Amino acid sequence: MTTAIGFILPRRNIRPLHEPRSWALSFWQGLVFCALFSVIFVPEFTRDGSGNMCSPLYAKAVAGFRFVDLAILALVFCHVAGLGCSRVRTVSFPRTLVLPGSAFLGCVAIAIAYGDMHNGSNFFFDWRGLALGIGLYFVWSFWMQKPRDLDLAVRLFAVYMAARIALLYLLYLAGYRDTLLGVSIPIFDGPALSCIVFTALLAFRYQETTNDQLEKLLWCGLAAAAYVIVLLCFRRTYWGELGLGTLILLLLRKRRRIRIMVFLAATLCIAAGVLGSSFSSRVQSLDVTRVDTEFSADNADHLLDLADAWDQVRQSPLMGIGLGTSYPTWRIKNWKTESVMVHNAALHVWLKYGLLGLACYLWFHLALLRWLQCRSKKRTSTSAFFAVAFAYLTAQFVMTLGFAPWPYSELQLTTLISFILALAVISDRNNSEVPLRSDL
Repeated sequence: MTTAIGFILPRRNIRPLHEPRSWALSFWQGLVFCALFSVIFVPEFTRDGSGNMCSPLYAKAVAGFRFVDLAILALVFCHVAGLGCSRVRTVSFPRTLVLPGSAFLGCVAIAIAYGDMHNGSNFFFDWRGLALGIGLYFVWSFWMQKPRDLDLAVRLFAVYMAARIALLYLLYLAGYRDTLLGVSIPIFDGPALSCIVFTALLAFRYQETTNDQLEKLLWCGLAAAAYVIVLLCFRRTYWGELGLGTLILLLLRKRRRIRIMVFLAATLCIAAGVLGSSFSSRVQSLDVTRVDTEFSADNADHLLDLADAWDQVRQSPLMGIGLGTSYPTWRIKNWKTESVMVHNAALHVWLKYGLLGLACYLWFHLALLRWLQCRSKKRTSTSAFFAVAFAYLTAQFVMTLGFAPWPYSELQLTTLISFILALAVISDRNNSEVPLRSDL
């Protein structure tokens, strides 16, 4: 227990025990953060495609809002009120991201109006996660105002994820497993796996930032556990996220490459040893043109899903089909007869938000990634986190241009992304940001 507490608390700026208020604030911060981290591991829908909810949290409560929506909105309201009453706490956002972000939100409004003209309904469904993520940005920002808050938040996240990953391993060894293509895996849920990918990259990079041998060992152990569990889960999208993110970190950090290669080879050998021949077969299925094996049979469905969506975009290339509408899926009608989402972020945004929406979506992400990359190159105490944020968000963005849906429809992912962006912005308060003062 003492070791865990020492890992969570920053080695620097530890305040004396006679300051009870700082400990009380840390307790409430930890409680709020862990509650929100837990949301990432609560899947919304079942895997059978029936649309049934996995958890009562996502059940409808009142006026179309879910219980989790109401809880988060209440949490956001309390923290925004706290920011408004505070004379010292502020919320900021990078100036370079304000215009593209606002432009895309404008495109959301246009898509709602266009969808309403075409008999659409449930206009909030597609971007509900985005709206809640924006709200959570204020919650994270309320608790993270100083450099030591960033350090504490990173360590708290690492300890929480270490506990969740350890639990997944225990359940896996005890026989409580998911299955994919006949292979037993620890967990199937995509957003939870994406969070583990971020954890792997975080631990992989942070083990180089400390000279304390025990702390380095803890970071290395967390990285190895996260890498192996992602490989064991057999999900190609998250293999891609992990591989691309690791490659980016290697390009940003050129030292100790041999040691890093040995570490990566060891994790691959462990996963291959556990999964056997199915591991190499699944790797070969990354070739999307192959549909002749049991591990690549779903490639055809992914390609035909994109083809059905492309037919709709060709019919209305400027405005798309608007929010709240669905479209027929002729090529995959044996799987589903109509769809509201495409497993390709760019095509989905074009279909739902029009050509202007696609342009603003790409503009925002390219501006965001460029901003993170520039900060990761600076030799500061937070450059390591910027490198991890840049690597993860770039890998996620690239993978969503393939066969992954856009990430802002799922509360699980927007919770994680808002946490990452809040950490990045708070650690880089400078003249390039537009301050939104709490007394406005």
